[in-house]
Amino acid sequence: MPKGKDVVGVSSLESDQKEKDGKEKKRKKEAALKAEKKLKAEASSSKVIETPVGQGGEEGAMFQIGYMRYVRVSSFKGKGLVDIREFYTDKDGDVKPGRKGIALSAEQWNQLKEIIPEVDAAVEKF
Repeated sequence: MPKGKDVVGVSSLESDQKEKDGKEKKRKKEAALKAEKKLKAEASSSKVIETPVGQGGEEGAMFQIGYMRYVRVSSFKGKGLVDIREFYTDKDGDVKPGRKGIALSAEQWNQLKEIIPEVDAAVEKF
C-alpha cells in the first residue's frame, strides 16, 4: 500500500512542478511583451518638434518623452533653460504648458547629467 501513496505523491509533485513551470513561462512571456511595448514607446517617443515657445521665450526644440510630456530648450531673460513639463490641450485645441514640471538652468542641467549613472544604478535596484 505505501507504494501507491508514494506514486500518488510523486505524480502530485510532478503536477505541481508542471503548474509552476507553466506559470513561470507565462510570466516570462508577459515580461517580454512589456519590454517590447516599452521599446516601441521609447522609439516612438523620441519625436522632435520645432515650435515657438510661449511668452518671453525664443524659438526652441521640444522633445516628446511621453504622452503630453515634453522636454524643451528655451531662453528666458537671456538664460538658457531645460524645461521638463506636462502639457495640456485647451478648449481651442491649442497645446499649452501645464503646472506640472520643472525648469532647469544650464548649471542644474549639467549637474543632472553628471549624476545620471548614479540615478540609473538606483533605478536598477527596483
